[in-house]
Amino acid sequence: MQGKSFKLREQAIITKPHEISSVLLRSAASMASGRKKRRTEEENRKFHQDWKESFAFIYNRDGLQTCLICHEKLVHNKKSNLERHFITKHIQFAGKYPTGEERKKAVEELQKNSNSQIPC
Repeated sequence: MQGKSFKLREQAIITKPHEISSVLLRSAASMASGRKKRRTEEENRKFHQDWKESFAFIYNRDGLQTCLICHEKLVHNKKSNLERHFITKHIQFAGKYPTGEERKKAVEELQKNSNSQIPC
């Protein structure tokens, strides 16, 4: 076991056998305390309409946030996820249409085009 690294659920990197027991004890203590995993469905997150103009996302019929530019769907309703998607994948759009009336018109046009592509 010496010289090998092990990864556990807490993302701790363990290189010595005596470190394994301390991490396992911490894990067992948290399980014994009855802590549950955090569930985002119970946090009552809602889609904000200003995200449509800021990040070119809409809230579709399936309850998912959909990018108007690339039509990718995001599951978790968090501003940080929408912002990260927009910044990493659509930086050219952000440069071409800075915030304000230009972006608002561009997003409305994208939404109009995406609505016309959906079959009734």
